[in-house]
Amino acid sequence: MRFAGRCSVRVLTYLCLASLSSSRAHAQSNAAADEAELARNARLDTIMRLALERNPDLAETRARAGAAQARSQAASRLPDLEAKYEQWGVPLSRPFALDRSDTLMVGVRQTFPAWGSLEARGRAAAEDAGSSQDASRARRQELTAQVRRAFAAYYMADQELRLHREHVALTGRTLELVRLNQRTGHAGVQDILRLQLELTRLHTDVARIEREERSSRALLNVLMNRPPHVPLGPPEALAIPPVTDLNTLAGALEGRLDRSRPEIGAAERAIRRSEALLEATRRSARFPSVTLGVDYWYMPMAETRHGYGAMVGINLPWLSGRHRDEEREAEQMVKAEQQVLQSTRNSVRYQLLDASARLDSARQSFTTIDEDLLSQARRNLDAAQSAYAAGQGDAVGLLDALRAYLQVRIERVRALAELANSQADLERAAGVLTVEGGGR
Repeated sequence: MRFAGRCSVRVLTYLCLASLSSSRAHAQSNAAADEAELARNARLDTIMRLALERNPDLAETRARAGAAQARSQAASRLPDLEAKYEQWGVPLSRPFALDRSDTLMVGVRQTFPAWGSLEARGRAAAEDAGSSQDASRARRQELTAQVRRAFAAYYMADQELRLHREHVALTGRTLELVRLNQRTGHAGVQDILRLQLELTRLHTDVARIEREERSSRALLNVLMNRPPHVPLGPPEALAIPPVTDLNTLAGALEGRLDRSRPEIGAAERAIRRSEALLEATRRSARFPSVTLGVDYWYMPMAETRHGYGAMVGINLPWLSGRHRDEEREAEQMVKAEQQVLQSTRNSVRYQLLDASARLDSARQSFTTIDEDLLSQARRNLDAAQSAYAAGQGDAVGLLDALRAYLQVRIERVRALAELANSQADLERAAGVLTVEGGGR
């Protein structure tokens, strides 16, 4: 029987270790797969998931929330039990002759706070713990918006870099065309110098955009708790948010703000916390705290050597003005927290309306560029190139057409990034967490 028992314990231990090892291996495999994917292609949903899992700031708020939860449980417990020791009547001539003392006492004491005050302080601590949870939710929402803004900046820098490199190649081909026309007498040296100057300016812009791309890539890595310099693949295309009636959407989101914005929840909890502290203060001012104790007495010089003692002690809160001052302070704190709640509600509603307006403006700008300006700039460039090839235009017009086409394409990328930022700001203002990847 003993042998069978030892075998079963060993088998269970082996199974537990094997399960733990398998879990670690699975986690390492998933982490390696994530790193490989990020090196190939930067997808928003993957970056968002890893940021929410790994970000140290978010982990800090979760840990603080856990600490506040533990503290709230401790707040409703009784004060520590006290142990005491006393000795009476020890002769000064023989201070260590305890067998010559009148009485040696060993006892315990327990204090019971004013009736109802402990429960009220426990409720206040519970609201504090809830506020820490709200702070963690708010940080999670802010991190989500921050990741989306950083991803939009990374996408914008990546696309601008691609466009500038394409434009460098296009300008280089145009320069070759101008040189060919010079040999045939249809262009001068000044035209060649203008295009060479344009190429130099483009190379300067490429260096600037490469720096911006490195910066945005490093920020995304830091948000995922990765080293800033590790590889991050090219970003996927930003999604174009679906067209919605923003007035209807803002009205629907506004009705959910009290539930979706943790800042409002935290302000409401602060009021309940202050009300609980006010109740605890009032009870401490109206009811005494009680201390109960019991002692064992040893009296070596008496005929009856063993005995006991009991005690009851109460404080007298009615004779102290301190409690009235504390009660007035608690009343004012309740009023202050009520004003904070109203101010918070006004602030988040303004943020929602402002974000809705900026999203509407960003959508209109993107639509105008995408549907009108881009095609016009392309036709203008084609016409300028055809005219110059036929000897009917000059290099200045061709250069202007090249610049206009590049600028419109860059404006489209920036407008799309601004649209993504505005969408992220709207969702942050509404307290909504969504991730949408892919698009054109």
